Amino acid sequence: MASHYLERRHHHFGWDNSRSPVLTVRPGDTVEFETIDASGGQLNPSSTAADVGRLDFGGVNPATGPVYVEGAEPGDALVVHVREMKPSGWGWTANIPGFGLLAHRFKDPAIVHWHYATDLKTPAPFKAGASVPLKPFIGVIGQALAEGGSHSVVPPRRVGGNMDTADICVGSTVTFPVEVAGCLFSLGDTHAAQG
Repeated sequence: MASHYLERRHHHFGWDNSRSPVLTVRPGDTVEFETIDASGGQLNPSSTAADVGRLDFGGVNPATGPVYVEGAEPGDALVVHVREMKPSGWGWTANIPGFGLLAHRFKDPAIVHWHYATDLKTPAPFKAGASVPLKPFIGVIGQALAEGGSHSVVPPRRVGGNMDTADICVGSTVTFPVEVAGCLFSLGDTHAAQG
């Protein structure tokens, strides 16, 4: 079994079975994925609410990959074990106009920057003594669909997507049905915490 590293520059914005893989692995190999935040790098530690209001939705939720798994064929199952996550120490929470369940109540852009210890033991400080415990997880995880063309990673579907469930964390195992040869697996939109 080999270990591989996949840089964040190898990312895409949709599941597409015609996309060329950036890495080929064998079953049992370990891959370390470097990811980009959900804004696709449009937001950074100095971003303001005005920057949130200018987000280009064509560049959100990038997924690092795709990875070709040798021997995987339609009808097989891809089993992914999450072994470790290394948070960056910075993240953001934003109110994005027109987006989310409460968009009708909160119409103005806003952003909160989070700076936290990466030891995963120290909660992230918030305001007035409040803090949030860290539990890193993977937001977007999955692989290419059998149907041709580019498909958004945002909706969860049978091959994965923007799951945004805190259960896809260190120690978890996720299983996906394989629809295309080699799977073309990718992941991204990692979170330090979500409530």
